Amino acid sequence: MKVRVITAIFLLITLVPAVLIGGLLLDIVLAMLSMGATYELFKMYKADEFKINGMLLIELMFSLAVFFSVAYYLKGTLDLEYVFVLLLFIVFSSGLSLIFKEDFNAEDFGRVFASVLYPAIGFAAISWLSNIDIYNIGFLFMITIFTDVFAYIVGINYGKHRLAIKISPKKSIEGAIGGTVAALLLTLLYLYLLDISVVGEISLNIWTSILLIIFISIIGQIGDLIASKLKRGFGIKDFSQIFPGHGGVMDRFDSAIFAGITLVLISKVVGLL
Repeated sequence: MKVRVITAIFLLITLVPAVLIGGLLLDIVLAMLSMGATYELFKMYKADEFKINGMLLIELMFSLAVFFSVAYYLKGTLDLEYVFVLLLFIVFSSGLSLIFKEDFNAEDFGRVFASVLYPAIGFAAISWLSNIDIYNIGFLFMITIFTDVFAYIVGINYGKHRLAIKISPKKSIEGAIGGTVAALLLTLLYLYLLDISVVGEISLNIWTSILLIIFISIIGQIGDLIASKLKRGFGIKDFSQIFPGHGGVMDRFDSAIFAGITLVLISKVVGLL
């Protein structure tokens, strides 16, 4: 417990100033988290034969490139053509590097993209949200953190019906509902106290706020289940121990990555209407 608390304090000391200052500092922190998540996924896929090699270093560089490309495209400072060219380059170079591996198999190709694109795009989405308004990133993390915390508390005390026993036996339906309700009430309070009426490009009233918070809470829990499914499938407890007592980047940010991507997609669609 002591290690867990110390790590949590360290994360707060590191992340809160970066969020408050924003800009390039926050992007650097998010880029490092993206690379950390890519490292964890690469290690997970290669659990039986993991070693730091050229392929890992290539993936980390790709993660960095994809993060900044997508983040700055979303912010409107980079043309889509450049992002498209970068993705083509990644496909081409990754394909070549994998084909010339003696132990190449088709699954490796998909894993390269999963370990790079998923976290990089997720953290780029978070970067865009913070760029629109600092309160947007608070909105996202209020939902995902309170959903996670209260799902655990309610589940431990009142959980009787398993949510997905084959994926995560400890998660319960009661916990999932309790987490969503708590996130709804506390995030509504957050919006009210700070007089927030827009998230991303979504104009909020009481009903759109309720619907959006509930939906993002559910999406965050789905992201958590996806991460749990991956860990169970590869026989690991945590993605890493980068954060002692808390696991890895993917363990801490699995919900926020999935929810962040979804929130940006909704916002962009609304912006087109």
